[in-house]
Amino acid sequence: MEFFGFSFFCTLLFAGVIFILLYELFSPSKDGGKESPLDVLRKKYASFEMSTEAYEERREVLERDLKK
Repeated sequence: MEFFGFSFFCTLLFAGVIFILLYELFSPSKDGGKESPLDVLRKKYASFEMSTEAYEERREVLERDLKK
């Protein structure tokens, strides 16, 4: 009976490791869909986290830096 318990534990452990690997492999990555700095700025402006003046100043700086 003791062997069955250990075997069951090893099977669960193996299945857990496989599940975690598959989840990490096929889940949408956090960094893969990275937003551009302009997208982040637009979202902040759309959610009223910044004034129009601040948005326009930062947008100009980002656009200038992206052209370089």
